[in-house]
Amino acid sequence: MALPSLNGMRAFEAAARLGSVKDAAEELHLTPSAISRHIRALERNLGQDLFERGFRQITPTIRGSYYARSLSEAFEAIWRATDDVSLADGPTHSRTQRVRVLCVPAVLNLWLADRLPNFRKLHPAVELEISTSGKRANFDLAIVDEFVYKAGPALTLLIPLVLTPVCAPSLLEGPVPLRSPADLVNHHLIHECESMRWRRWLEQEGVLDTTPKSSTTLDDCTLIMREAINGAGIALADTMMAQDFLQQGKLVAPFDARHTYPAGIYLHQRRSIGNKPGTGLFQDWLLSEVEDHKRVMAIT
Repeated sequence: MALPSLNGMRAFEAAARLGSVKDAAEELHLTPSAISRHIRALERNLGQDLFERGFRQITPTIRGSYYARSLSEAFEAIWRATDDVSLADGPTHSRTQRVRVLCVPAVLNLWLADRLPNFRKLHPAVELEISTSGKRANFDLAIVDEFVYKAGPALTLLIPLVLTPVCAPSLLEGPVPLRSPADLVNHHLIHECESMRWRRWLEQEGVLDTTPKSSTTLDDCTLIMREAINGAGIALADTMMAQDFLQQGKLVAPFDARHTYPAGIYLHQRRSIGNKPGTGLFQDWLLSEVEDHKRVMAIT
């Protein structure tokens, strides 16, 4: 049989890899309806459905998964071959080693930023361009936070969100005791966007009444950490938010208890960066830093 339309194969492969028609549209610079039309045309050409379609979600069929993997490998080979030819056209040192990185603000401000000087010292020829907003498809690498159930096959888990209460050392010496997790509700609790994280954590510790004496809701993790450092209340922080402040003694963890939240920090790698100068260096360095973080914070 004749090969199907290349547009249809590209649309299907991107939607299957990203787990989303919308994300596939962003990557290919098309509209979601155009992606859907291409996929439907491909399915008619092949004589079978490639996706099981539910409410606002798509799941490849068994044959669809096989086809998507095969197409991904084929497109990757094409991208790599193109990069190899491009590299052969001129000396490597004349090619820019700029790496575009998208990073969620909390990770950048509270963890990554203070580690970047070490990367620049190790790799002075690599120029980093880091942003905290934009479309993942427009960046070489994207460090993002996402709920587990929303993380598609295009995302690689760097670290799960492991939460523990943190506060200023002065609160441990204050008039309101912190002998057990049940004592937390007698303090001012600082919420990140909503109260679910605190309620879930307290319930996991067997606390029945999870309503705090008072609370504040903030949507900026850096501000949350500053509030906790200044003694304004107790924050529920993930290990990346808290690591440096705990090591500096600006914050303390009153309890050893830690619980995993159904979300994590993920890495998204844009297609066609296999041979791009600098990208592999930054990715390897980042993975090494994450492993060091896990070791220091005793995350298995």
